[in-house]
Amino acid sequence: MNDIIRKIKMGKSNAYLINTAKGYILVDAGMENKTNEVQSVLTEISAEWKDIILIIITHAHYDHVGSLYDLKEKTKAKVLVHEKEKKLLKEGKTEFPKGTMFLFKMISELGDLLLEGNFKSVDPDITMNDCYNLKKYGVEGKVIHTPGHTEGSVSVIIEEENIICGDTLFNILPNSVYPPFANDQKQLIESWKKINKHNCNKFY
Repeated sequence: MNDIIRKIKMGKSNAYLINTAKGYILVDAGMENKTNEVQSVLTEISAEWKDIILIIITHAHYDHVGSLYDLKEKTKAKVLVHEKEKKLLKEGKTEFPKGTMFLFKMISELGDLLLEGNFKSVDPDITMNDCYNLKKYGVEGKVIHTPGHTEGSVSVIIEEENIICGDTLFNILPNSVYPPFANDQKQLIESWKKINKHNCNKFY
């Protein structure tokens, strides 16, 4: 089952390619100028740009949407995002998220001053609220709203077994998956409870 999901390193974040009965779904779009990384994976699996039929954005931070404009142009795929991220995606700019611990609170403050959160703006084709069913795209799966890291963060569940959770969980701190950055920690915990109701055993 797990071999239907392929990780693509896209700079500071990963993208994921989901193999479905109708083509491929791409989750997230990494840093800017990373389309070659996607092209390399497509070549390995003997697929073409047109085989990507949907692009799902877990949230509109620059390290997850940096190459979205170019990928949408190449694939002509529809772009799905939560309605609370739509405006940010169209404006092409987001603020650095809030830190959840002292060190990361300092980094967050510096981030807003020193880092540019700009990216090429994209007008999404599909916006969702609480849940979006992926069955019409050839896979038993759904996109669920998991706010906390951002107000419109989402996670993608495939066959109640695998979950691509964006930055709702992190793996950079030892013995912890608690995100170092989250705009609303109360929402984040509620999202964890929501995720825990599913039977996922592999987290991306």
